Amino acid sequence: MRILILGGSGRTGELVIDEALKRGNTITALVRKPDSLKARADLTIVQGTPLEKADIEKAITATPHDLPSAIIITLNARRATDNPFSANISPPRMMANSNANAVAAMKAHSITKIVTMSAFGVADSWPNMHFLLRTTIKMSNMSHQWEDHAAVDREMKQSGVDYVLVRPVMLKEGERKPIAFFGDVGAKGVGLTSSITRKSVAGFLVDAAERGDWNRSTPVIAN
Repeated sequence: MRILILGGSGRTGELVIDEALKRGNTITALVRKPDSLKARADLTIVQGTPLEKADIEKAITATPHDLPSAIIITLNARRATDNPFSANISPPRMMANSNANAVAAMKAHSITKIVTMSAFGVADSWPNMHFLLRTTIKMSNMSHQWEDHAAVDREMKQSGVDYVLVRPVMLKEGERKPIAFFGDVGAKGVGLTSSITRKSVAGFLVDAAERGDWNRSTPVIAN
């Protein structure tokens, strides 16, 4: 299948591309800077931004005889540094507007499947996050990211498409490992130090695009 990825030049996005290609899929990646991705077989790189619906349309039609069957979004808000208290430098509703543009483009081209990397603690999973993590988010600029993800959550559930909003716990580097599932809201078992490797998340994002097992759900995942 062909998959369109938005956010493919990010740390998790590149791993999604690696995993999807390894499985024999073909990929179109919409990126602001084409040289941020290594050219390779079965990867079509299109310059643009998901904040412009026309750019997403351009990426969808870049391979006119092989339109994407699904979209994977691994975007995340940018901060000035990796410090959670540093300034947020992404525009407001970056995630929400990007997802809305993707859905509009999907409907124009009869694409029904979208998989978005969200985060544990978003929307109705917030009460089940450890209070120390909730406090850190509320007192830092990360709160803007969680608000943006929450807007995606609300709007995607009303979109009418087959969405999967994946809610990984704290991300870390490392090899792909077995995934533990904690329902749609992480009601039990997710602790303060729960984590998951980016490669594990990337593998699951591709699983969710290829299969219908998690359609219209918000799975909380950890290792």
